Amino acid sequence: MTDFSFSVPTDVLRAALVCVSTEETRYYLRGVHVEPDADDVVLVSTDGHRLFCGRCPLPPAGAVTPAEPFIIPTETIKKALTGYKGLGIHLTRTGDVWTLGDVTFRPVDGTFPDFRRVVPTQKTISEDLGKIAQFNPAYVGDMGKVCKALVGAGKPVIHHMGGNPSMVTFPGREDLFCLLMPMRADMLDTAELGFLLAHVAQNKAATLAALPKRA
Repeated sequence: MTDFSFSVPTDVLRAALVCVSTEETRYYLRGVHVEPDADDVVLVSTDGHRLFCGRCPLPPAGAVTPAEPFIIPTETIKKALTGYKGLGIHLTRTGDVWTLGDVTFRPVDGTFPDFRRVVPTQKTISEDLGKIAQFNPAYVGDMGKVCKALVGAGKPVIHHMGGNPSMVTFPGREDLFCLLMPMRADMLDTAELGFLLAHVAQNKAATLAALPKRA
């Protein structure tokens, strides 16, 4: 891999940390994936339930960017950003030395999955946009954490896509998005759902019984 040096927005890195995996066995997800694109660099993180994707724009004068993708370990990012106040932090590689800010590291020795396979296509959007989905409440709350990490982002908007991954956008930040994986039908508690329906039916009966009778 050739040497490179460019600045990464710190708020994008902080937001990406929300969606990294903590599973030891899925070590290739324990970090932020850095991938060169046509005109910028893409930063991605996921744990299989949530996915973050942000773009790192290059300065007008250009910058030397990586020619191949790699993964920055989670602990490296946390250490580099601890106490750091800058809007951008330098990511460099010189020979065998990799550096994020003033922290040296070795990329995760693994292959990040092809995240583009789960990103909604024009076809799925046109067919499934607006179909209601159920989500793990904790993951929905994490979208608030992503928003809190970002500069100038409005409240997250979840675009329901039925059984497909739903896109989450942040008004004011067109350079990034998240995906939320819906809960499968077999994960829903049908016993609790039945109790809820019975409760609604019982309350409806009680309400009707309380209504004044016609003379």
